[in-house]
Amino acid sequence: MPSYLDLLAQLGVGGAHPGGFLLTKEIIEREMVSESAVILDVGCGTGQTLQFLRLMNYDATGLDCDPTMLLKAKKRLNDDTCLIHGTAEKLPFKDSQFDLILCESVLSFTHSQQSLYEMHRVLKDHGVLLAIEVTRIDHPADEIQKKIQSFYGFRNLFTEYEWKSAFYQAGFKKTDIFTEEDYDIEEDEPTTEFDMSDDLDPIYFDMLAKHEELREAYQQTVQFRIFRGVK
Repeated sequence: MPSYLDLLAQLGVGGAHPGGFLLTKEIIEREMVSESAVILDVGCGTGQTLQFLRLMNYDATGLDCDPTMLLKAKKRLNDDTCLIHGTAEKLPFKDSQFDLILCESVLSFTHSQQSLYEMHRVLKDHGVLLAIEVTRIDHPADEIQKKIQSFYGFRNLFTEYEWKSAFYQAGFKKTDIFTEEDYDIEEDEPTTEFDMSDDLDPIYFDMLAKHEELREAYQQTVQFRIFRGVK
């Protein structure tokens, strides 16, 4: 049985993370990133965010663990020099290398605490981690939480408090938490793109339907938050 991440890779989804690409753009613009900033996009997927950053002339690198995603990012960018195969838990970079790290719906799929340690390690002093993450709002029955984690492959399903604690344990000096309502997002642009692989197995469309079913059923149980951690 393919995983949810396999589904995203085979569909070639850009802007699959909660809030979509429009939220990403708003977060980046609000951050007022210095022109000289060195940026890392962890879990860059098909390269939608990375392309936006590079079009703005930032020194930006994308990292992903999925070869299919990286091939589609290379196709989008027409360049693979800024793309690196690797994992969030073991970033292939030296200490204190980046001013800003973007991480869009990635941490929950990894050993989150180890990933946060690694992101803290490769950030420069006073560097910023901006993460959009799935967040548990209430305390669902065990079988519901198990169903959600099983389908999506989340290693953990943290509350706001648990996320903030994880950032603190990783060494971040300050972590602010925002919701989608804290941003002024335009609604008149498409938010999701697809670059589908050839000869897709019908199972992927069944999985997509299941995703929509779960999202509708548990939208009050599982939402998302934007975390801004400062080293």
